Amino acid sequence: MKIAIPVINIDLQKNSIAGSLSVLGSLCIYDTAENWGKWIKTLDLAPNMGELLPALEREKVSAIITRQVQPMALKVLVNKGFKVYKSIGNQLNDNLMLFSENKLSQFDMDAAMEFATICGGECDDCKTDCETPNP
Repeated sequence: MKIAIPVINIDLQKNSIAGSLSVLGSLCIYDTAENWGKWIKTLDLAPNMGELLPALEREKVSAIITRQVQPMALKVLVNKGFKVYKSIGNQLNDNLMLFSENKLSQFDMDAAMEFATICGGECDDCKTDCETPNP
């Protein structure tokens, strides 16, 4: 199984889970069967969020671990067959271990709505961990 985990960047903070998926961020794609991961800039995988899901499917990703997800994004991800798990904290290695021990809970709509009420539920209100693309 392959898991996509948004990370802050692939240089200095590749083991820090980002707030959410972002086209301006980076990803760790971790293969649980082979016990290895690769880090890539999201823009190198897909030029925009609309093409990110097909790119993840091509990479054979079936699960996502993230700190937060908007309700509509969760619905789209689940409808496309992805399982979305809520990270505990922001450390990549800790969350991979928790995932392997089945200790991460899947995001449900109630958990996604908690974030939506914090940000007002407007997509324009959301901020990512990196405001500009990585050089």
